[in-house]
Amino acid sequence: MGRMSLPASLLGDDQWKTLDDLVGRVDEDRWLSSRYAAKPERRALTALYALNYELVRVPQHVSEPALGAIRYQWWRDTIGEIAEGKPARKHDGALALAETVAGGQLNAEALQRLVDAHEDAFEAGDRGREPEALLMAMAAGVFASAHGWGEHIQAVAPFFAASRRGDSQEIGPVVPPAPAAIRPAVAHARLRWSYSRTREPGRIARRIVILRAMMRGRV
Repeated sequence: MGRMSLPASLLGDDQWKTLDDLVGRVDEDRWLSSRYAAKPERRALTALYALNYELVRVPQHVSEPALGAIRYQWWRDTIGEIAEGKPARKHDGALALAETVAGGQLNAEALQRLVDAHEDAFEAGDRGREPEALLMAMAAGVFASAHGWGEHIQAVAPFFAASRRGDSQEIGPVVPPAPAAIRPAVAHARLRWSYSRTREPGRIARRIVILRAMMRGRV
């Protein structure tokens, strides 16, 4: 899919900061990794993680499948309109997605798969089915379409998610160092080692772990 003829910026700097601050509050691990990205890629990660937050919190607010379906469909329709080049809905998350899809950092089809996978997890009542590996692969794709680390993302992402939720203390496999180009998208997965030892690593400890992962690539 080619780039669409949308305005260079659909969100002002203040709106981007508000969205970025939201991600920092609700998803600090991924947010910390994204600090090591340049501004265009960091904004793409912000848009992606803000969408993921909207999808993750659906089960926290509704229990009826029909009500959940309405929320997922809203995002599915929003992304579909973005893909068709229609004006983005007046919602900061939607505008951020439109801007980054237009810029080529995010792919609308992959975003639709993310929505579908979250809805499948909701319908199954199983958070273990949330698309952690897909999310991490999409984040890595912001930096490089081909990086040779895809199978390792598939291997480590579920263990990061399960350990962070407190569902498991398993660390998962030891994998080769991540390529430097994609580390801002994957460095937080190193925290699976921390979560396996303590339910809530301290804020300073998290920053040190992610800094080391950025420097060494050991995830």
